[in-house]
Amino acid sequence: MKRKSRLLPLLLVLMAAPCAGASTLPVTIQGFFGTPADSASRNVFNAGFQSEFAAGQLRCEHRTGDAWSAAAAKPNPFVRVDVANPEDAWVLDITIGVPPEVRVTRPRKHKDDKQAPRARISDLRASRGLTIVIAASSPQAAASGERPVPLRFAVYFGDARRVVVPSARLPGGGYAYPWEDAGRVVARAALEALLRAHGDLDDDERADLAPATRTEPLP
Repeated sequence: MKRKSRLLPLLLVLMAAPCAGASTLPVTIQGFFGTPADSASRNVFNAGFQSEFAAGQLRCEHRTGDAWSAAAAKPNPFVRVDVANPEDAWVLDITIGVPPEVRVTRPRKHKDDKQAPRARISDLRASRGLTIVIAASSPQAAASGERPVPLRFAVYFGDARRVVVPSARLPGGGYAYPWEDAGRVVARAALEALLRAHGDLDDDERADLAPATRTEPLP
């Protein structure tokens, strides 16, 4: 009897284990376009994206009248995987648009050089903006070939530091682009699309994209 009583709690744990993961929903990313070509910037962006996507919750805002304010976070049941059963997996298609790179003019090495050195592409960007287009498909929609209406976001990073002053060639100046924050913002936008498609967000709820600021919704 003592041996049976010791085994009972273990059996209960083993029986409950499959149920613990039953609430998670696998997600595969079918396409992810527009990430920075520079490997260092891309690694920072991807680290921010993966960290935020795996946080287990989505920071949210709630609308009262015409104003949006911080609200309780929503649980995030979605788990990103590389491979999943098509009958179970949600599918994401993500396209982002980042500002153009800034070319920095290099000084001549010698005063008598006839031509100035070719401009160097830096890790700076010409503005603080970011556009995001995300389509989230349920397993059923993906299996039937149905094309979801994508969510579109236009944001900017108000705290991005301008390190190149405006000039005739570069009217907007040059900014140190916040790649990690951008990755986190894109992850939250992706989760908003998934939760909305899953029916977990009301019309007066949306993702909190801070430190990015939303502009007018894209058509």
